[in-house]
Amino acid sequence: MQSVGGRLPTTHEAIRELASPENAASLEILAGVAVVNDQFLRRTALEVIGCHPHGRKLCTVVLNALSDPSEYVVRTACQIVEGWELPEAHSLLIPLLADVKGATRQSAIRALGATWIDADFSLAFNTYSRDLDADVRREAAWVLRRRVSDSNWRTLFDAFSADELARHRQWACELAERFRVRKSCRCCRACPRTPMVTFEKRRCAQ
Repeated sequence: MQSVGGRLPTTHEAIRELASPENAASLEILAGVAVVNDQFLRRTALEVIGCHPHGRKLCTVVLNALSDPSEYVVRTACQIVEGWELPEAHSLLIPLLADVKGATRQSAIRALGATWIDADFSLAFNTYSRDLDADVRREAAWVLRRRVSDSNWRTLFDAFSADELARHRQWACELAERFRVRKSCRCCRACPRTPMVTFEKRRCAQ
């Protein structure tokens, strides 16, 4: 469905129909809906942009949505950034780590993991160590585990070893095994010696 008489679609159903057409007109309409007054229509427009065959042409729309006044729109934009692994969004994600909404902080840290640079370790570790929302801390821990490197694994190992969550203590054992220092792992007796698998498969199973 296209706009009628120059008017933008005003229902979620009409907006979602724009996901199928692979023409410039549908993208223009989606870009228009992404800035209407209704936050939920904006969110739907973003969802369609995120899965549109040519949605990346509206990269600027997604970047602008990261500073939208609606938390729902912001989180949807974070999901798109994560799926697209959009490096242009990196600096825009950092302020969201201090958002008042835990769900937004969680979306932001997940998206940061998809646009990662080495300097992000301290940001993610700070979120893991200090955030008051348990879900945000767990998300930060998963991102850190996925992005650990030779230069910072020991910091993460020490933190996971002392974590109250058994899953994180098991991750400490995995780090010790991965970096071949199994004897230094203080929590090995409490954690099963399971073989390492890809982080993505682990997360899907959790």
